[in-house]
Amino acid sequence: MTFRELINEVLIRLREDTIATDWSGNINDSTTVTDYQKVIGSLINDSKRNTESYHDWLILRETVDIPTVSGTRNYNLNSGQEIKILDVINQTDGQRLRQVSRQYMNSVRYPSTANGYPLYYSFNGADSSNNLKVDLEPIPEDVHTLSFDIVKYQDELKTASTSLKVPDKPVILGAWARAIAERGEDGGTQTSVVAAEVAQSLSQAVMLDNGNTEYENDWFIK
Repeated sequence: MTFRELINEVLIRLREDTIATDWSGNINDSTTVTDYQKVIGSLINDSKRNTESYHDWLILRETVDIPTVSGTRNYNLNSGQEIKILDVINQTDGQRLRQVSRQYMNSVRYPSTANGYPLYYSFNGADSSNNLKVDLEPIPEDVHTLSFDIVKYQDELKTASTSLKVPDKPVILGAWARAIAERGEDGGTQTSVVAAEVAQSLSQAVMLDNGNTEYENDWFIK
């Protein structure tokens, strides 16, 4: 469902005029979209982010391959700031890297500075574009390819034709609930009904998504 369609679904529930045609560029720069319709667009993005953070959705997962450089400790994930790492594996030997705290990283880093197969990683800063960076320990002694399986949130919806990745129903209902509160109409029966529908739709969406990840917690011997 596109951003314009999402906004219209909420506007219909509020008995407000819908957006007839796609706008050009960023919604906040549009002169054809009303101020209230822009408010609903912002509430859609708030609800989207809440839905994204509720579960490790399959649609938001991707793999980032990082080639190491001999003697280099710090690497840029080039994946933005709002990510969750699910797994890291060294393609060279199949060794999984363990995420550790900065304190633990320092304890294994000093006084030794020996290079070797990387076994640990920890976050350490970001670049000017807010892409997170990680340190490896030991420092790679050779070229390896490290595969980072991550959950990455979708950027805020801004253009009319951008499609939502996560399930649309929880996002629509969540935005509707926020719009009711924004209007000051959150003291009646409707508020409780919508809140219950939000929770139910989110639970159903998670249940369906979990059906495709039922083996994630199984142990195996390689």
